[in-house]
Amino acid sequence: MSSVTNLAKNLTDTTRAHAGRVAVRVDNAAMTYRALDEASAHVAGLLHERGLKPGDRVGIMMPNVAEVPVVYYGVLRAGGVVVPMNPLLKAREVAYYLGDSGAGLVFAWHAFADQARGGAEQAEAETIVVDAVSFPDLLASAAPDNQVADRDNEDTAVILYTSGTTGHPKGAELTHGNLISNTDVTRADIVRARPDDVIFGGLPLFHVFGQTAALNVAAASGACLTLLPRFDAEHALRIISGHRVTVFEGVPTMYVALLHQPNRADYDTSALRMCISGGAALPVEVLRGFEEAFGVPVLEGYGLSETRARSKRCSTSIPRSPRPPSSACRTRPWARRSVPRWPSSRGPSSPPKNCGTTSKARSRRTSTRGMCGSPTRCPRARPARSRSGISSSRPTSPPSETAR
Repeated sequence: MSSVTNLAKNLTDTTRAHAGRVAVRVDNAAMTYRALDEASAHVAGLLHERGLKPGDRVGIMMPNVAEVPVVYYGVLRAGGVVVPMNPLLKAREVAYYLGDSGAGLVFAWHAFADQARGGAEQAEAETIVVDAVSFPDLLASAAPDNQVADRDNEDTAVILYTSGTTGHPKGAELTHGNLISNTDVTRADIVRARPDDVIFGGLPLFHVFGQTAALNVAAASGACLTLLPRFDAEHALRIISGHRVTVFEGVPTMYVALLHQPNRADYDTSALRMCISGGAALPVEVLRGFEEAFGVPVLEGYGLSETRARSKRCSTSIPRSPRPPSSACRTRPWARRSVPRWPSSRGPSSPPKNCGTTSKARSRRTSTRGMCGSPTRCPRARPARSRSGISSSRPTSPPSETAR
């Protein structure tokens, strides 16, 4: 039997080995790997009933709730492409994301359903409202699809939108091969995750950092991902203490908040074995203060949406390697000197003369295959494309400044 290429295979493989272990927690609620796998199969069945075809794009507009991994892996195992979206987007911004990516369907958390519906209507897309009552009934009504669609390494799995600081947001197309490779390296070389680990899930799962180092690493290793929908330092400490969190991942503002929480000494954080910081440089005084207060090393990393986050990391585990604070340190071997080749109307880009490049195979493992919206890379951006299944190709205007 030939091996299946699909990021969702991490979930099905882990389920076979650790079906009874807890996969996701949200406060006192817990979901096992068996339950997560079954629920994602129902999502895949629901999508097929609605006409999803391989490569069709599906938006996910939810905070950090247990339904995110359910839908995320359900879309992937059905052969679709996930388009993660900030749940705080306004209707015009939602319309842009859906229109630019070609998504014809969006799963939206009930608290943000009005904006999601408004944007979906503009983009001629459908909306499925996700809540704790009606959504389980909807999934139960769909026949599960227990198969995992076989995709190519170069097929797009996720479209992550950049912050849009130099214009409107652009969708970086990340492939199954890219995500599988990056997840494996992050799991084995950086986090060194084990099935008995509990990973703190306070980073937004619609962002590259949380999606790679938390969601995908947990699913690939059989670890538990304990989610926090909205970061609050005291709530985070309750989770770290009560769930016996072993790996904390956050941005510098989270470390500052935890360090300055007045009653932090009241919580038992002794289970922590590793902390990872990204998103910005961690101030030296915060890093040293946190390590002293919590007795755990903090690794700093650097990455891009286009390179699937962890391009660089700093670690005491590298023999004879210094760990200068406020530095991302060494480029990872699989990302070193790889240069994304952006689609352009002027032809393929080339690296600067003083920049070495890896082989094509190695570059493809970490770099995006292109930006959605470019006719050379994103089929949904091509004019006069007929609509089929649940895909949409109606162009929309860029979002307002609030999303940039």
